[in-house]
Amino acid sequence: MNFWRIGGLILALLWILSWFIPPWGWGVPFLTAIIWTYGGGIYFLIGILRDGSYKWLWSIAFVVWTVSLQFIWRLLPSEKSNLQTIRVATFNMDAAHYKRPQIELLADSLRHWHPQILCLQEVYFGDYTPAEFARRLGYNYYAFLDAKMHMGMLILSDYKIEKTISHELLHGTTNGFHEAWIRLPSGESARILNIHFPSYRLRREGAWQWKWLNRIWAYQERFYGKLRQTLVKNDGKILWLCGDFNTLPFHPLYLNLSRKLYDSHMTARWGTGPTWLHLLRIDYIWSSLPAASHEIRWLPGQEHAYIEAGYRLSAESVTFAQTGR
Repeated sequence: MNFWRIGGLILALLWILSWFIPPWGWGVPFLTAIIWTYGGGIYFLIGILRDGSYKWLWSIAFVVWTVSLQFIWRLLPSEKSNLQTIRVATFNMDAAHYKRPQIELLADSLRHWHPQILCLQEVYFGDYTPAEFARRLGYNYYAFLDAKMHMGMLILSDYKIEKTISHELLHGTTNGFHEAWIRLPSGESARILNIHFPSYRLRREGAWQWKWLNRIWAYQERFYGKLRQTLVKNDGKILWLCGDFNTLPFHPLYLNLSRKLYDSHMTARWGTGPTWLHLLRIDYIWSSLPAASHEIRWLPGQEHAYIEAGYRLSAESVTFAQTGR
């Protein structure tokens, strides 16, 4: 077996393993997913051209790579439904880059789009209070996870928030996990989970050192443990899980969540894909209900996309418990 075949076999095996090894296990899912996403197609095309005797095998690998991109780019569109009655959105506002004109640009855009439920990460208020910022965006109800220095995480709702729970907040960061219970017009209670997993911050000095990476994996494991406990206690309520997971679709977290919830991206139109400026999908909207629509929008100066999903809510709505998911 020549060098190219060995390399292709190793790449394929690592990618398969990345679905089952936890993200904090040697970084295999994160690093392998990046290599697979950016280099897999090129590698397999080179294999097709250089290794004629196994061209069929290289072609199968290339097709598998193309299909796998569905998890990041929607190459095959789903049929868009017009039956949505509620819109849920998530947006990492990337507070580190804020100046006052940018705050107002984001506020104007979010007020114009105005989904009924909006989860925000890395919020910076400037000289607004959380209550003033909520009113600026046109919402009467909000739940704020305070990271100090006018920063934090925010859940905004057109519907009354009945209860809030703070599950996690890393000191000195906006990495956190909080929850709000809202009362829908139908009278049902719904749970909104807003989460911001710890970031690798790969552009900072020392970010590729083992000590730093191991620390981030430990934090991610802690966050996932809290999230898993929270999902187990859902009690059949309608649930939305939104936020910046700082992880790609090719990892155990995605696989485990997909056994319980629906990823709104899978109903996206053609071409809808990466949610981070560097062509990766790390922001998600999950729900106990299948989405009727999914779209992303970009704003100048932002590294993350605004993501919005539409859902049909009615007396026939299927809940978490009824589906057995």
